[in-house]
Amino acid sequence: MSRPARCAVATLGLCLLTALAFVSVADLQAHGTEARRVVALAWKQDRITRVLAANRSELGLNGSKAPEQTLTVDGRACLFGDLFAFDIDDRYAFDVDEPVDVTVTYAPGRTQPFRVAWDQNGGDGFGVSDVVTPESGASLRATTIRLPRARLAGFGIEKTDLAVGGRGGVVLCGIAISRSGATKSTPASGRVRIEIKDEATGALVPARLGLYDGTGRTPLPSEDALLVHRYADETRLMWVPQRLLWPSTNRLAFYASGTYEGEVPAGVYELVATKGPEYRTFKGSVEVTPGRTSVVTIPLRRYIDQPSRGWFSGDTHLHLMRDRVDDTAVWGLVAAEDVHVGNLLEMGNIVTTHFRQPAWGKAGRFLRDGHLIASGQEDPRTTERGHTIHHNLQAPIHLPAEDFFAYHKVFEASHQQGGVSGYAHMGQLFNGRRGLALDVPFGLVDFIEVLQGGRLVTDTWYPFLNLGFKVNPAGGSDYPYFGPSLPGVERYYVKLPGAFDADAWYAAFRAGHVFVTNGPMLDFSINGAQMGQEVRVPRGARLDVAAAAQLNPDIDRLGRLELIVHGEVVATERGTGGDRLELRQTLTAERSMWVAVRALGDRQVEPTGQVNSLGAVAHSAPIYVIVDDQPSWKTAAVGDLVKEQRQILQDLLTAPVDPMGDLEAWETVDVLARQWERQRFLLGSRVEEADRRYQEVLKRATGTSNSVAMRGLEGAGLAGLVAGCYSLVRLRTRPRRPAGHH
Repeated sequence: MSRPARCAVATLGLCLLTALAFVSVADLQAHGTEARRVVALAWKQDRITRVLAANRSELGLNGSKAPEQTLTVDGRACLFGDLFAFDIDDRYAFDVDEPVDVTVTYAPGRTQPFRVAWDQNGGDGFGVSDVVTPESGASLRATTIRLPRARLAGFGIEKTDLAVGGRGGVVLCGIAISRSGATKSTPASGRVRIEIKDEATGALVPARLGLYDGTGRTPLPSEDALLVHRYADETRLMWVPQRLLWPSTNRLAFYASGTYEGEVPAGVYELVATKGPEYRTFKGSVEVTPGRTSVVTIPLRRYIDQPSRGWFSGDTHLHLMRDRVDDTAVWGLVAAEDVHVGNLLEMGNIVTTHFRQPAWGKAGRFLRDGHLIASGQEDPRTTERGHTIHHNLQAPIHLPAEDFFAYHKVFEASHQQGGVSGYAHMGQLFNGRRGLALDVPFGLVDFIEVLQGGRLVTDTWYPFLNLGFKVNPAGGSDYPYFGPSLPGVERYYVKLPGAFDADAWYAAFRAGHVFVTNGPMLDFSINGAQMGQEVRVPRGARLDVAAAAQLNPDIDRLGRLELIVHGEVVATERGTGGDRLELRQTLTAERSMWVAVRALGDRQVEPTGQVNSLGAVAHSAPIYVIVDDQPSWKTAAVGDLVKEQRQILQDLLTAPVDPMGDLEAWETVDVLARQWERQRFLLGSRVEEADRRYQEVLKRATGTSNSVAMRGLEGAGLAGLVAGCYSLVRLRTRPRRPAGHH
């Protein structure tokens, strides 16, 4: 599953250097390579068994892509870097519950303000210290930080317990761990057996569970809990980020496939469960007595039954590795969040592929009890052109390094396979606007992932709708990135006319029968036409708009339901504290237009291109009103919108390359810079054709090809820019050499 073609483009030495420089134990795990930057360091400290340099801690601190260094300060061996993770010797401390003191010795001359993070009992499940401001005046300083309720059970990256990090770098010259010894002796134990059932059907169902004693501590789960992949880690306990629905102040959770049994210390436990936005949350308690088994049944009650109404949910963006197609743990994680289609994405860069999948097409699908996991890819993806996603592929499509920036070849091959293709990360991150500007006018982009990380971002999507291009919305969690996230917290619902069928589901998504949500459920029609459909009427015809939103009250209260025409709110129905809103409106078809609806929870702020990450939000795909066979563009805005897209095309050709901006820069930095220097020039003809298509839209919409919107870019024109691009690119994109490289 590796990519020899890509390595062949780079020198063999570079591929070997990349492999040797960053190998770790996780690279050898059955479930795939490590997509984080993890480097094992030979730095010996008392009571520490492993030291890692990393770009993430999974304990609330993040680092950078910059390599670490070793230094000598006052005769002591020191480390310099942005983030280090430590595995404390389990024989000294494992799964404790007490204050622990950490003494950090650092060199203040090159040390920026830093923090310490650790895995912790209760609350969020991890703790992050206050900022430590380096104290100058000596070559070495030491500070002692107390870690309340330290657990040290290996919840950090690659089963580490502790992390120290600071943006700009920390010079660590020593770290010492000291227990307080206050952990109480474990009381006599009993067993708890939990059954999770759909209240209406009585069927056992997977769910997310929380079990907490009176102090908020959750016992380590038994092997009955699903084993969850988080990058190359395997864990049974997961963080539930603050922005996500959870009915407890304690936020460590585990997943069960319908039943769970484990041994726990005797006592009274808080028991909570969730199963996505269609179910009410459960909160109760269970008492465990010594030597006995306490049995409890959780009845999960539906708030709404979307499949019975023809709506089936999906997550565009899951990075979950499988050894086998019928991986029941991966399926269980997706089903526990009640996601009906979990798109498991291989993640490719110009050098390699992470999160590999075992099979493709129908052979790569695993369907059970109405929940499906299927193979897809996030590839190609660069910081020059954005990240792309391709679903429902019959085979993966990997470009060689020397052709990696020719995204259109993957989109075209995807469509030939019956795939559905689009752009990730709201079309914004990693310069996705450039990729969209180049690919949308060719009709290649089926969707933009407009809902992610708790944000609905429309200011990349609306301009293309206003130019008359049909591009659908999508929503995805990007698990385990973004926060971290959990599967299905941002999702999209696709409407089917009958029973669930995977091929029909992907076809309906591509046709636009879809809305995105992190909670509210939408219904929307115009003259009976549904999301994604066209309403063809003569000028002056009456348009009857019917829209409704429902929101599980455990998530939020409905704040308002909005009707949007050409990106502008034209009608609003405000909530009064209930869980349902309806909007009825009559419009007159004076021109072609696209119309959509958006629902916002009470905790949202006024949208200005994006909305608050704390509240509930949903957005429909448009319904396209076609008057006298004219496109649905926003005529008055076309000039400015064309100018904007042409400027983005210009940026694509001229902006300096940023190889360190790549998400896995430690793997790609040399190859990316060298290949972009060549391939940007080769994209020139594609840019010229995209520019011609934008000008054609402008000409058709306004009756002119020489409007004010185009002035300032005419000069030599984009064609002239392309012709002179090669020499400019050579001057501005010389590859950077890593320190010490000759």
